Amino acid sequence: MNLGYLLDELINIAQKPKTDFAISMNMTPSGLSKILTGSRLPSLKEKKLFIQQAADYFAESIYSHGCYLKLINLFPVIYNFKAMDDLRTFLTYALEFAIDNDTAEAHQINLEFNKRGFFYLGTTPVLNLLCIILSHYINSCSDESLEVYSTIPTYDPAYSDIFLKTLLINPNKCTHVTLNQFFDGSIHESSIKGKGISLNFISFSQRGFKLNLWSAASDLGQPFLLIKGKLLLMFDSQIDGTPLLIPIIHRSYLNLFYNSLMNKDVQKISYGRDEVIEFLQNNAEVAAQVLERGIDSVYNFLLIGYLLEKNEIESMEQAQEIKDFAWPLFQSILNKQTQIFLSRKDLDQFATSGKVIIPFIGTYSIPTEQRMAYMQRMNTYLQADEHGDKFKIIDNKLNNMAIIYIEKKCLIYAFDGEYALEKIHVFDTDKVKPMLDRLMLPSQTTALEFSGELWQAYQEDLLSKIYV
Repeated sequence: MNLGYLLDELINIAQKPKTDFAISMNMTPSGLSKILTGSRLPSLKEKKLFIQQAADYFAESIYSHGCYLKLINLFPVIYNFKAMDDLRTFLTYALEFAIDNDTAEAHQINLEFNKRGFFYLGTTPVLNLLCIILSHYINSCSDESLEVYSTIPTYDPAYSDIFLKTLLINPNKCTHVTLNQFFDGSIHESSIKGKGISLNFISFSQRGFKLNLWSAASDLGQPFLLIKGKLLLMFDSQIDGTPLLIPIIHRSYLNLFYNSLMNKDVQKISYGRDEVIEFLQNNAEVAAQVLERGIDSVYNFLLIGYLLEKNEIESMEQAQEIKDFAWPLFQSILNKQTQIFLSRKDLDQFATSGKVIIPFIGTYSIPTEQRMAYMQRMNTYLQADEHGDKFKIIDNKLNNMAIIYIEKKCLIYAFDGEYALEKIHVFDTDKVKPMLDRLMLPSQTTALEFSGELWQAYQEDLLSKIYV
């Protein structure tokens, strides 16, 4: 990110004439033109005042409720500014970052070999520079694939506000980014340590990145985020809990770090559509055994089309291997002793959209006049349910995922809404169950067991709104 480009984009976002900005900076239009074209940079004496005046001008011109949306293409990693001072501070850091980059290039300073190094200390500097640095690499490398390897400290007390409450990602600008996230222990244990992942993390990340999860046999040490061959960010916190961010761009060390990481006892546990197809082609007997043995339980935080008929699945355009497996899988879930948890909000959404999901195939749309009949297909399985606990409706905030328990394995299917980034993540059951059990506690969710009569009343009430 260079200064001229940054100023030009901010002027366009502010919807102000360039002459107006020049006057506010006590500059002539020709003087501004030289800065925009990169033929001149603010001198060392001018730098502080230049940044302050420019940040004030753009903060006053751009700030409004939700104004981060105006900047989200320029800064694909950003946060919501709660006040004008937040935006002013962010722009101050961004302008300084751009000037420093241009100055280093103009004076042929190779920052890669800077022996003194850089660090950012404190929540405000870390939050702002994290957004600016990551946005810089996402934008400047938009024509190449970026491989990111991470143990970002999602739940560390020093970073939880940054990663869980503040940081926002523009998924449209991150299609070339593959995020490889490492964790050790169970998901629950990993989050307690301040590193690793959670079910919410999987749901959120899957919507913005090509996500691969990696299981590590041991602790990988200090939390990090590595953009392969370009940047390493090391996360730390001081004794009083103050966050510390250390960027490293020494190429030789980056290669050494990457090789050391991949030589650890790590295993990728995420599989995309092509890998699933290859598995089904080469392991037909294993797939048949799974169907015969049955699935223990399925937690649905999206509406999967279990009730679709074989001909409806066959009518969809996708790999035949997946279609050949999908219908028997759905039948196994419906006809065996599988416990099925359905999300109330997804049932509500079905009433208005009529869309159901077949993993790795896509969505199937049920016309308005056929939705009642589709939902009534469940009556057959309710009547066959001796104990009345096969189906339960739950309330929970998880999105875009289904969690499937098969003996000692837990499969998490997650997707991005466009079915371009969908994956199955395969865990040992004990890696996921403690966290899911905690999410399913009565204080976190409500489960409704229902009979055929109750289901009939529920679906009639659910669908009544679309027939009005």
